[in-house]
Amino acid sequence: MGNKALWRKAIGDARLLLLFLTALLFGFNWLFVYLSSLIDLGPLGVFLQTLPPAFEKLSGVPFASVATPVGRISAAYVDPVVLFATTIWAVGRGSDAVSGEIGRGTMEMLLAQPVRRISVLATQAAVTTLGSAVLATAVLLGTCMGLATVSLSEHVDWTTFVPGAVNLFAMMFFLSGVSTLVSSTDNHRWRTIGVVGGFYVVQLVFKVIGRLVDRFSWLMYLTFGTACEPQALVIDAEQAWALSVRYDGVLIGIGLACYVVAAAIFSQRDLPAPL
Repeated sequence: MGNKALWRKAIGDARLLLLFLTALLFGFNWLFVYLSSLIDLGPLGVFLQTLPPAFEKLSGVPFASVATPVGRISAAYVDPVVLFATTIWAVGRGSDAVSGEIGRGTMEMLLAQPVRRISVLATQAAVTTLGSAVLATAVLLGTCMGLATVSLSEHVDWTTFVPGAVNLFAMMFFLSGVSTLVSSTDNHRWRTIGVVGGFYVVQLVFKVIGRLVDRFSWLMYLTFGTACEPQALVIDAEQAWALSVRYDGVLIGIGLACYVVAAAIFSQRDLPAPL
């Protein structure tokens, strides 16, 4: 961990992607506040409340809340742009930890230096985690900038959105831990991304089925999506921090366990010679 060369390499590898995603998330969430200020649901808000309960179960938040400024702005935290960007960071950096270096033929040169394998993995994990914190902060700051510069129909407190941003950070930590675990067992980054991508899709399917079909509600215990509810944490201000401790604790705990197992596997496995 004290090897400056490892830190410089890890930061250099992640720098461009981090800068791009930080600018994207900050600008998008700022723009989202402005766009939400232009929307007046009016009768549509009443219509949403008349929809069958199954639609509300699928969304995960009360439709009555969607009509409020907080509800509309909170939709940014589950918007595909935000989820896609944060997933790219977590899976992209996690998959690069071992299989990415092996695939490029740089792992052997890296380990030829006087460094421990655990230091190589720990440095990657630390930079990825710090980057996740930067991206979650960019989401929150984008919202704050929007609240400071856009006129809304009522006052909205920026601290309402903190639990949602923290939940996004926990989700990235979880996904980067899973990606690092898969990466530690593989020699090809593309295959690592494919495995994690398939896992992600299956987890989302579990969440949708578990929410919509009562007899399959047990699937909610098998998907990380149950603990990934940034919009719900913003809307439910009274329970936000209690739920945040539970949800974020699960995500960070499993993510940390994945990192520990990945370190054990990487420390023991035989690495292939570069082609």
